[in-house]
Amino acid sequence: MTTDNSAPVSAGQMLSAAREARGLTLQQVALQLNLKPEQVAKLEQDQLEGTLETFARGYVRAYGRLLKLPEAELMAAFGSSTGCQQSSPKPMRTFSNRTAKQATENRFMWLTYAIIALLLVLLFVWWWQTDKQVFTTEESPLPAATQTAPTAAELVPEQVQPTPEQITELLEQLVPEPEQTAAVEDIVPIPESDQLEMRFSENCWVDVTDAEGNRVAYGTKQAGYIMQLSGKAPFVVTLGNPSVVSITFNQQAVDMSALAAGRVAKFTIPESE
Repeated sequence: MTTDNSAPVSAGQMLSAAREARGLTLQQVALQLNLKPEQVAKLEQDQLEGTLETFARGYVRAYGRLLKLPEAELMAAFGSSTGCQQSSPKPMRTFSNRTAKQATENRFMWLTYAIIALLLVLLFVWWWQTDKQVFTTEESPLPAATQTAPTAAELVPEQVQPTPEQITELLEQLVPEPEQTAAVEDIVPIPESDQLEMRFSENCWVDVTDAEGNRVAYGTKQAGYIMQLSGKAPFVVTLGNPSVVSITFNQQAVDMSALAAGRVAKFTIPESE
């Protein structure tokens, strides 16, 4: 699409023409995108200076989907006019390494159990052999008149028994050094985060911030997308069309029936009492 035979149409011009063709005002579009009318006007004029430049690509994409414009053509025009190339979306990252630390703790626990079990087995064997020899000597003495000199075979012990000193030395070799145990004991458990899950039955624009003001989700999500977030509650949620989104907070369903379908909704999870 071009305005003349030489100059290509910019992304802002495509958005402005499509809005006017649908008979929408800047105020109506701004309400649907949760933006100010002045910001919508700057998008149509390709003026992306200031804070608008940081989120310009997402705003243009959401605006184009609202007007049902071909996304590939629109974003190509946006890249040509701004010089910005579309980047691949980065996968969401988890902020917890609790699983790795728990695996380390489990390995240390099983090593400790194995050492204790080995020690008990060695002590039992030593006690059983010692008690057996004492019992045999006390219960079956030969009369002094019938006692004979021991043979060479009798002088050789049947089994070499570990002494208490040998058992102690073996235990010291198996037990980890104090520096190794201290590294595990110094692990501080990470506090649990609140969990927020959103399921989208249709395309919907979303903006989510946590209690510390961190933006944990932003942009338009596709139909069938499942978004799982972690953070500190309460969450401030803004949805372009709340009727196509189902939400659970800490595995509890959030009641969305009071929100009007097809209109932008901004609310807090959980609701303040």
